[in-house]
Amino acid sequence: FFEMFVNWAHYTIPKISFVLSLISNPLFIYLICSNKKVLFGNYRYLLVFFAIFNLFATVADLLIPVSVYCYRYAFVTYVTDGPFSVRSAYGEVPLSYRCAFIAGTYGILNVHFVFRYLTLKRNNIINEYFMPYGLVLSVIYVIVHMIIWSLIDYFCLHSAPEMRNYIRAPFKELYNESIDDINFVAGLFSRSWAGILLLTLIASYSMTLYFVLGYKIITGLNIESITMSKQTTQMQKQLFKALTIQTIIPICVSFMPCSLSFYGAALRIDFMNWVYWISAIAVSMFPFLDPMAIIFLLPALRRRLVNPLNKDRNSVSAITHQYSETAVGI
Repeated sequence: FFEMFVNWAHYTIPKISFVLSLISNPLFIYLICSNKKVLFGNYRYLLVFFAIFNLFATVADLLIPVSVYCYRYAFVTYVTDGPFSVRSAYGEVPLSYRCAFIAGTYGILNVHFVFRYLTLKRNNIINEYFMPYGLVLSVIYVIVHMIIWSLIDYFCLHSAPEMRNYIRAPFKELYNESIDDINFVAGLFSRSWAGILLLTLIASYSMTLYFVLGYKIITGLNIESITMSKQTTQMQKQLFKALTIQTIIPICVSFMPCSLSFYGAALRIDFMNWVYWISAIAVSMFPFLDPMAIIFLLPALRRRLVNPLNKDRNSVSAITHQYSETAVGI
């Protein structure tokens, strides 16, 4: 199959990230499911769902590695190597599927913020109906997010012949490769506004939800801390801190790079191409960084990782008392 060498970092780092992700996510699932000191309640299922999603994302990134190229008013997301790199009649289908994981990340974080907010409000719906109905609805919501994103990519950002003509010469000059041999999706700001605005809408409403519910959660924690125990308040703050880090990572490695690609081309801001391939590398690191951030932010998980054989009874008793089912509030 076709292989396009962008640079050593773009070629090597995603493969290293793949290996690290295959280690960190199963480890995270094990720590969550086997931890008897912290009773996560229903929230454990959302965390496991996120880890499984990360595993699918890292496999997709290995099989369909992408990079971004911008020229004047056009931005191009193309497959650099692997079994789906050679141009074919349906070559844009797997590429659209790969890009859809961006929307999947937004969807999962939306679910997490809603869950944390309802938990803080002590909504009985979470306790009574989340398993299995809430979890199934969450999975469907994320899948719909991904389907919508991939359909927008496929139908609104299609690699039409005029797009290949537009970027053929500069692409050949930069990479010494023919754009006619490559699968890609692209936007040109004389004809792709609908697709670009729809993708921006999905990302923007998700970002708005994060900030609005994040503010409500912080405000609620300050109010509820008067009536909640110290242990409950501490655990709620730790979980929200972990969720905040989970959100910051995709904002930095997904939302911002996508915005640079979309509107840098629209405004004719000529970012150097290393900005775009660094963005592709950053996206590939997310499935590894996400579980590690939670592990190191939650003390009980961090202790088990650092000292898994610790059987000190006093330590166990203290942690069990500190993080009871009531303390987690789930």
